[in-house]
Amino acid sequence: MDAAAQDFDTSKLTPDEALAELYRRLTARGAPAPGSFTSLSVDERREYMRVAQRRSRARARAAAAGGAIEANSGNVRDALADAALMILATGAPGAELVREILAKVFRERPGVPMLVEQRAKVGKMRPKLMVLS
Repeated sequence: MDAAAQDFDTSKLTPDEALAELYRRLTARGAPAPGSFTSLSVDERREYMRVAQRRSRARARAAAAGGAIEANSGNVRDALADAALMILATGAPGAELVREILAKVFRERPGVPMLVEQRAKVGKMRPKLMVLS
């Protein structure tokens, strides 16, 4: 327990005052420092996000150039899609589950699972990240 919490005597305060004081202290303790992201104006936040996105893309390019792929949600989704395509193309265990999921996702278009499987088998739909040698 820190010193500020130890000198917090609630016996002299009403319950409402004690709660308000506790809230004030917790807010002050967790308040962002001046100049932090939460205190930026709309234009400053937009600029911050633009620079952050530029850095993120530069990191991804550097990782790709070095032969490593950054483990972000987009790349993970692409890798899972590659796995599903390869399962469909080879008829490996799990192919039926992939077909069922495709059928549920595209329930308004019943031919999609067969079309995807056919394209995967003939090589028209290729894995995006996985390089087959």
